Amino acid sequence: MAEEYGQPRVLVVGAGPVGMVLACELLRHGVQVEVISNARRESPHSRATILWPRILELLDRVGVGEKLVAAGHYFDQMNYYSNKKMVGLVRFDRLRGVGYPFAITIPQWRTEAILEEHLATLGGTIRYDHTFVDGTQTADAVQCRLHGPDGEPTVRSYDYVVGADGYNSTVRPAFGFEFAGRTMRTRLAITDAELVGETTSSEAAYYLTRTGNMVLAPLGGGIFRVGASVPDRYRGEPDREFFEQLLRERVPGERRLGEMKFSGIFTAHVRSASSYRRGRVFLVGDAAHAMSPSGAQGVNTGIQDAVNLGWKLAGVLRGDYRPGVLASYDRERRPAVETVAGLSTRLARIGLYTKPHQILGRDVLYRLGSATQVLERVLAPRLAQIDTHYGPRPKRRGVVPGERLPLGWRASAAAPVLAVDRFTVLLWPGLEYQYDRWVRLVERLRTEIDRAAVTDLGGRPPGPLLAKLGPAPAALLVRPDGHLDTVVDLDDRRPEAAVHAVERALGSHLAGPVRTADTLVTT
Repeated sequence: MAEEYGQPRVLVVGAGPVGMVLACELLRHGVQVEVISNARRESPHSRATILWPRILELLDRVGVGEKLVAAGHYFDQMNYYSNKKMVGLVRFDRLRGVGYPFAITIPQWRTEAILEEHLATLGGTIRYDHTFVDGTQTADAVQCRLHGPDGEPTVRSYDYVVGADGYNSTVRPAFGFEFAGRTMRTRLAITDAELVGETTSSEAAYYLTRTGNMVLAPLGGGIFRVGASVPDRYRGEPDREFFEQLLRERVPGERRLGEMKFSGIFTAHVRSASSYRRGRVFLVGDAAHAMSPSGAQGVNTGIQDAVNLGWKLAGVLRGDYRPGVLASYDRERRPAVETVAGLSTRLARIGLYTKPHQILGRDVLYRLGSATQVLERVLAPRLAQIDTHYGPRPKRRGVVPGERLPLGWRASAAAPVLAVDRFTVLLWPGLEYQYDRWVRLVERLRTEIDRAAVTDLGGRPPGPLLAKLGPAPAALLVRPDGHLDTVVDLDDRRPEAAVHAVERALGSHLAGPVRTADTLVTT
């Protein structure tokens, strides 16, 4: 890619799903990017397998959501069992204001293949067999030493470097990031295998017992992801006999394995980098954080990192946004990741209860929470990651800056569409307004605000958003990633004041002058 388009401005180290999502985000906005990977994809083994609703929305924004859904296996319910009896369930098909009210299971290698194909359509390539060795940065650039397939070192300069190279990142220590945390005591075994006599349904299930837990997640085609906590005294390899023994102990009914695609044992870690940014170097995905696999949140959280950083980095390099916006990446993503990691750790802990009073209390909560749907209302949005929020969460009704809005980026006759490459200004007329006066204000804003997509909500807000909008007219400034930035009160009787109010709010982010038809305001 470098030879065809000139020197890339961003180096992405790592070509997993997170690195490729970030590269696609940069490429679609005209930013030259180089992606390197120290190895080619050879293993058919699936690692991360679940993509949750919010991540499907963001991948739709990237341009691959529908392809992934078509290639994956649909599931919309998570069941919880205790000592072989069902005690709870969480449904995702009842989520409101979600583009994808379900999750999919899909092997990571297939996700990567779809993303790499999309990367190529955007003009990008992956430089395989290239290794990041070390680097230094100045106020203006990052110098990186790379090894190519022949082992010869080369030194190249980039505006920014992003470490998307996983848990064993080389970028992280090279630039002085710490990676503090702990290793979880419990080891986990996984396999992808047929379950004899089972059909792959739309339900996944956790099986909790005093001796350990197990998860069965359908992958489609009669194949299941089978995961289990490993007994402390077990020191062998997880073969067919190992998994079938645990199936008999932990899962109701008679379950036998058919063909096993692979198997392995791994140890999970809970860690976080000291910061996700140091100067011109950023960390995303497992290079920045590691968490318990309970809840299957890891790669999903990394994709959220990539989108959050991608639109900001592209905008700064294009000269659209002030460089200060990059400081918000660490400020926003670290608390969000800590929230997800905390949930994953709690799910892992309660899934390994051994004391009778702990098990009784957990099972009562699952049963009561399921009967009242409280469990679903609390847990489903968190697992789905649609509750991701940037900034404080005021305890008040209405739309709150930082929240995800229930809108998408694909053309729709039923709801407004968000812009991918700029802020969107959603104009809400309020519950009582004078039609002609409002239309004139909308047209003036569309004419004079030319660095954002201006959309009249009118009577088209989707239900979950309409329920939050107040009675007074307002402009909602929405970021390119679909999170609400600012709410601006409007006075439709004073159009000039309304234009300047929106202009000032946008000006806090945009670089250079903000132009309207009759004024020039320098930010």
